Amino acid sequence: MGSADIFAFLRDVPLFRGIPDAPLMTLAEAGKVRSLPKGKIVFDQSSHSETTYLVHHGCIDLVLSTPEGRELVIGSMRRGDLFGELGVLTGGARSAQAMAREASDLISIPGQVFLAELEKEPLLMRRMLELTSERLQLSSQRESALAFMDAPARVALALIQLSEQEPNTPDLVTISQNELAQHVGTTRQTAASILGRWRRRGWIITGRGKIMLVDRASLRREAGAVSND
Repeated sequence: MGSADIFAFLRDVPLFRGIPDAPLMTLAEAGKVRSLPKGKIVFDQSSHSETTYLVHHGCIDLVLSTPEGRELVIGSMRRGDLFGELGVLTGGARSAQAMAREASDLISIPGQVFLAELEKEPLLMRRMLELTSERLQLSSQRESALAFMDAPARVALALIQLSEQEPNTPDLVTISQNELAQHVGTTRQTAASILGRWRRRGWIITGRGKIMLVDRASLRREAGAVSND
């Protein structure tokens, strides 16, 4: 994948639509393609930030680790999604670990090149502000879910949200039970118990690393149930 291919891809990414060709070509010429197998770490939490990434193919999970050793998936990046920009923008360390949930291709862009084009292009700067605002809103929603929703409600909400990210098979979520547990801040055993109960009710069908949503209405009702536990 050469710079011309990267340029064509950037022009089709919503974040860069309408941006003049010159800054996009600069980003494309500085960009490099990186292929990752499933489970490969892109960067570790608290590591130095010097690169931004765009997902060309696959899925990258952003994982927050606690001092107690627990892990929580705080975001899943798919085709066209930018990540790794926060540390580059602030000059700080990475706030989370990035790991390939499936085999993925990334376009890496040096942070200094990205910052230079951001400072020169007002529309791109505005898009970045909008992206940051959206992610802060999602972060607030996720914190509310962890604080006020019980485990079944969180699992139901996560399945619905993840299904909406599946471009070709919206009723089939590609995720393991362990990964799902990391998304909702619970144990694998708890997630497996909840899925088993829903499977018996006919709400879902489970397979190896896949969950098919059969009864979305019931899952949505479950996601709307708030617990005080």
